[in-house]
Amino acid sequence: MRASGPQLGWRLLRGRKLTQWVARLAALGVAVGTAAMLVVLAGFNGLESMVRAAYEGMHAPYTLSPTEGIHSEVDLEALRALPEVAGLSAVVSQKALVRSEEREVLVEIWGVDSAFTTFSPWAAQMIRGDGDTVSVLDGLYLGTGASIQLLTDFSLGPDPVELLWPQAGLEDFQRSIALVRGTFSVHPQIDYAFGIMPMTELRALRPLADSGHYSHVLVWPAQGAPSDLRATLAAAAPRWTAERPEEREEAMFQVLRSEGLVTTAILGFIVLLASLGLYAAASLIILEKQGQRAMLAALGMPAERIRAAFTWSGIWLTLIGAILGFTLGAAVVAAQTQWGLLKLGEGYVVEAYPVQWSVGQSLAVLGLVVLIGALLSWLAGRQAGSDTKLLRSA
Repeated sequence: MRASGPQLGWRLLRGRKLTQWVARLAALGVAVGTAAMLVVLAGFNGLESMVRAAYEGMHAPYTLSPTEGIHSEVDLEALRALPEVAGLSAVVSQKALVRSEEREVLVEIWGVDSAFTTFSPWAAQMIRGDGDTVSVLDGLYLGTGASIQLLTDFSLGPDPVELLWPQAGLEDFQRSIALVRGTFSVHPQIDYAFGIMPMTELRALRPLADSGHYSHVLVWPAQGAPSDLRATLAAAAPRWTAERPEEREEAMFQVLRSEGLVTTAILGFIVLLASLGLYAAASLIILEKQGQRAMLAALGMPAERIRAAFTWSGIWLTLIGAILGFTLGAAVVAAQTQWGLLKLGEGYVVEAYPVQWSVGQSLAVLGLVVLIGALLSWLAGRQAGSDTKLLRSA
């Protein structure tokens, strides 16, 4: 029974101690490179998931905004009638200069309806100045960052502030007094730039939005709804654009993706360099086995089968290194997930560096490593000839 290429390749791995050590080091280099790529990619996945979770707490699952302009009319009843929608909240926004007795800060004030306190995660973070929780929005609430900048003081009750924004004709400012009744804390990006109050109270202060016009519509999907409702929402609200949290924070996620791609490319290059050891190991095996090559040729084995056998010896080294690296990388990620070995220290949202294992991504890395190793093994195998003159060294 004739031995196949993979069987001959496995037998060719047996040799002198020097060759065996070179082969082992080559497989170890592939293993370390594979494990490093898997661990770093898991770190990027964990970081992206953490950032995504943070921004999902900031934004509604879908935010509708006018395609043109800042404010526009929208058929809220048509949106509420959609079976895929569990609830929605209309928003009127107005950028205002908020001025206290000592300081002033630019804030975007959202006038929201009653559904906002039911669905929005912001509502759960609202606290009155006296420390009580809020069940019904009853005045102006500022993000904690804006409140700190304004030095708001609730010791005597709600703190009055002056709101200023230009009138529609830009000839004068609309000046109003509002009582800050409490604060909310969602995310620094929100806490330093936003305030919320009932829509009826904001409209009474004559914002730039006309009556019946809105700035945003926040939508929460029903349980069991399709994963992507943007087309459905756009059809129910013409001239409005539906965005998910990652689209509203596209710059942030684009930076994360770019960093991940650059790091993957660098790690791929490192794996390629590590795999060059396979080329050296395969070449050394070919030099050591020149007598066996001549004997196989004398016995009538075609040159292509001889080359394939030596190619398979390199592929076996690649597979051994890739599987070891896959196992090592999975073990490191599992240990970080279970015990949080790499700590971030104080002042961070999470105590340990977040990691997330992706099966599809890991299999792609494994396939890339095997492909690189197979290509280098094939190039090395091209050196294996079938010259019977070398039979003396067998």
